[in-house]
Amino acid sequence: MDDDGRSDRIRKTFDTVAAGYDRPALRFFALSAEQMADTLDLGGAERLLDVATGTGAAALACARRLPHGHVTGVDFSTGMLDQAAAKLDGQANVSLLPMDMQDLAFPDGHFDAACCAYGLFFVEDMAGALRHIASKVRPGGRVAVCAFHDDAFEPLSGHFLQRIQEYGVQVPPLSWKRIGTPDKCEALFRDAGFDEVQVRHAPVGYHLKDAGEWWEIVWNAGFRGLVDQLGESERARFREEHLAEIDALAGPDGIWFDAGALFTSGVRV
Repeated sequence: MDDDGRSDRIRKTFDTVAAGYDRPALRFFALSAEQMADTLDLGGAERLLDVATGTGAAALACARRLPHGHVTGVDFSTGMLDQAAAKLDGQANVSLLPMDMQDLAFPDGHFDAACCAYGLFFVEDMAGALRHIASKVRPGGRVAVCAFHDDAFEPLSGHFLQRIQEYGVQVPPLSWKRIGTPDKCEALFRDAGFDEVQVRHAPVGYHLKDAGEWWEIVWNAGFRGLVDQLGESERARFREEHLAEIDALAGPDGIWFDAGALFTSGVRV
């Protein structure tokens, strides 16, 4: 698949799942957004670019720390931007724009800082995309990215991937694993020309009340694209079989869900 086809497929998936992206089972987005804002160490008056803003979790978390600043959130999924706009509730220091992270239509050096939560690993040329984002930040400004750790979603995702392959669905390499370790994150930022690179592994986990909440994560995030390759009857059978094996993992407090994240930041030279 060429780059345009891959981009269209990703956009379609996120347009499809946008309405369910903020369901409680997927609260790791909101939890990690607060940590992203902490990583940026904002002073309160910065102009911040939030790339691949999704439904605005990181943008809103950062905006709360910028009483005299402004956040511009961009995303190529209009479905995601519609959900983000509905959450603004009159908040004046956030703007949302439809835009591809690989073609940011801002002057160089326009922003004081930038962030990208769970978006960079969808781009084939991550270093090139990171340099492009950095070009929109003034020299000395900080850029932060968060991505999933190699072990995120295990063992739940392992069960999911094994079973869906048994249904004949071809699973491509998991994109987040390209930067799924601290060493890989640091190397990416060094390759993109950043200084003062810092990487932090943060546990982001909680108990799901039942296997149905795991299905909400599958159905309303990136795994949806794999499930949608099944026909209706196959999908129903897959869901029943898969959730039975996830139910078997339940303990007294529910099913542990680990969405461990890596937060990497660097200073634009």
